Amino acid sequence: MKDVSKEGFECPVAIEFYNKIMGGVDLADQMTIGYKFRKYCMWWKRVVFRLLMSAVVNSWIAYCGLKHRKTPLLDFIVLLSKDLMVSGKLNAQYQRRRGTMRSTKTSRRELNVGDHLPVATKTRQWCRKRAQQKKESHTKLMCTMCNVPLCINCFKPYHS
Repeated sequence: MKDVSKEGFECPVAIEFYNKIMGGVDLADQMTIGYKFRKYCMWWKRVVFRLLMSAVVNSWIAYCGLKHRKTPLLDFIVLLSKDLMVSGKLNAQYQRRRGTMRSTKTSRRELNVGDHLPVATKTRQWCRKRAQQKKESHTKLMCTMCNVPLCINCFKPYHS
């Protein structure tokens, strides 16, 4: 038997089926919408974050079903992020050393050669590798282990 709307018309089967299962989609959207991302963020980042949040909500639903208890979503997100950070630290190729001087933002991102870390100095010096090649290049970076001035492009090749 078909559903009858307020106006007395019969409701099509597809719409009836859609209305029956729509609640789950709406609930998932309501849960993810509470964690908004910056509006000035690039559109593709918002899409990635939205997909990631949907995956987190789906895993939270599965987690609550397996544990047979209702855990708040925020608590699950905190638990998940802590576990991911611990997993990342265990699988890291290089461990961060404490007590050393901080390097520049660029060098931390691009250069990673074990204990040899580039550190910004106050004075500009000749790059050792470029000087050997008889090319002119001044740099403010110096290797913490070797005490050798090296420019950004020469740091990794010099230590290889």
